[in-house]
Amino acid sequence: MLHELGHFIMARRAGILCHEFAIGMGPIVYSKKKGETLYSVRAIPIGGFVSMAGEEINDDLVKVGKDIKVRKENGRITHIILNPEDERYPSAERVTVEFVDLKAQDGEALMINHMEVDEKAFYVLKDKKIQIAPYNRQFDSKTLWQRFTTIFAGPMMNFILAFFLFAIIAMVVGFPKTDAEGNTTLEIGHVQAGQPAYGNIEVGDTITHIDGEPVQSWEEMHQVMSAKQGQREILFTVDRDGQSHDYTLTPVIFLVAIGIQSEREEDVAVWDPEVVRIGNVINNGPAASAGLQTGDLILSVDGNPVPDWTTLIEAVRANAEGSRMLFEVERDGATETFEVEPYQHDLIESQGAPVVQSRIGISPVHERDIPRALFSGSITGIINSSTMIFDTLSMLFSGVVGVGDLAGPVGIYSVTASAFQQGLISLLSWTALLSVNLGILNLLPIPALDGGRIVFLGYEGITRKKVNKTVENYLHLIMFILLITLLLFVTYNDILRLFNLG
Repeated sequence: MLHELGHFIMARRAGILCHEFAIGMGPIVYSKKKGETLYSVRAIPIGGFVSMAGEEINDDLVKVGKDIKVRKENGRITHIILNPEDERYPSAERVTVEFVDLKAQDGEALMINHMEVDEKAFYVLKDKKIQIAPYNRQFDSKTLWQRFTTIFAGPMMNFILAFFLFAIIAMVVGFPKTDAEGNTTLEIGHVQAGQPAYGNIEVGDTITHIDGEPVQSWEEMHQVMSAKQGQREILFTVDRDGQSHDYTLTPVIFLVAIGIQSEREEDVAVWDPEVVRIGNVINNGPAASAGLQTGDLILSVDGNPVPDWTTLIEAVRANAEGSRMLFEVERDGATETFEVEPYQHDLIESQGAPVVQSRIGISPVHERDIPRALFSGSITGIINSSTMIFDTLSMLFSGVVGVGDLAGPVGIYSVTASAFQQGLISLLSWTALLSVNLGILNLLPIPALDGGRIVFLGYEGITRKKVNKTVENYLHLIMFILLITLLLFVTYNDILRLFNLG
């Protein structure tokens, strides 16, 4: 809605006649006419559009030699009834068109025969009325700058929305508390329920040692934890009100590349930290697609025994190209074999995620800083999102990922529902990422997208010649058909994934 609102606002400022502002596609389910514009909600909740003068109206609706009816008020034509047999306007006059000028490019009055036409007159069709569009109200009549701002305003609104969403997130969450050197302090600001640290480490504690090794900052703690990712029991020493406390915790290991997590102590009757048992399988991930299930005991990978999590982590890390891996597991006393195709490491890292992650469920103290949130938080969020999107596009064009890996409206809805369940901050972050994504994709130099239209304007600006309108329209139409075909293909794959059929 905000994307289309950007187009709409700048079109109105330029004096372009906007016939309709629509959210969604397909049949109209609700509409309201206000001023010159019909505001509508359509049945299919995909996209939207602003119908600008000159884009949808055929210039030759009224032709010389054609019979029409005209209705006049105060001596000027206000209604042009295209079907002369239409009986809805009994007082209308039937005429044969001998002369017509409904553009007035020369600045003269609009005319049909000897009769002047009101510049806000309507074409009357079978099921609707459309306001006529003199040349000075059409998109093509405006200056290069006005046309550019009208097109660019759509993607710009996406970036503006993302800017404010990232600012809100930064104001609510805050920024990690740092010391004089700029390192994040080890004071605990949050302990996540259901995670290994919950019920042991408390908010306000300060981590001082890991397995007896002193740590000075959050960054240093990450380095130590990364070196111990396969270690199942880790001793954390914390300072609480001047007293030292030790807690032996078993981190949850998340193998992002294959989409599984290690089991937690509270999830099993008999706890053995060294057993390589799957505690959770991520929906639609490589492991789930292959058929692995929660509770499976991993025995070997590619024929090599897996006695501990360190061995499994090393096998996953060594498979940077995402080659297929043969998992032998024990399930309900029987041995079964599954072929898993992991995510490529470049793909995972391009999304800002680690290949392997070890979690105990703690985060540092955060401080609120409104000026920093408005600038650093917002700009950093947009830059990180943009980098992620460009990295993904690069992998798409280089063949690292395929068209079948893309998500369309159904997939986006599924992820949005998941983000909603995780809380407001997660939903806002996802919405901001989607908004940046929409802004960037619309600016790609492809016909039918805003970026393609800007390219045509750039050509006009350099050569001082407008692109042949027929050629431009055909290019937009061809690419639009290709994009719709892609959308249908991606949606089909989304549905297969949604019902675990793919």
